[in-house]
Amino acid sequence: MILNLHEKVRVGAVFDSSPRPVWFSLNGEKVTVKEICYRWKEREGTDIIHKYTVTDGFNVFELSFSALEACWYLEAMDGDGR
Repeated sequence: MILNLHEKVRVGAVFDSSPRPVWFSLNGEKVTVKEICYRWKEREGTDIIHKYTVTDGFNVFELSFSALEACWYLEAMDGDGR
């Protein structure tokens, strides 16, 4: 079941030409990003939102990074959250 969240999250990321999430916190636990399945950018006014579909090997998550706010969000997840 897909859960739509749009919650601010703490993310460990590598910033090269664009941010790349490596891990994030979910319910107080560190989730390691095993694979970035898909990435894209969207514009919201003057903001550029970097979006990622990632997996930890069990669950699928959608993360976003607001370049204007310099803030990460967990947009959605599909799985049991383990």
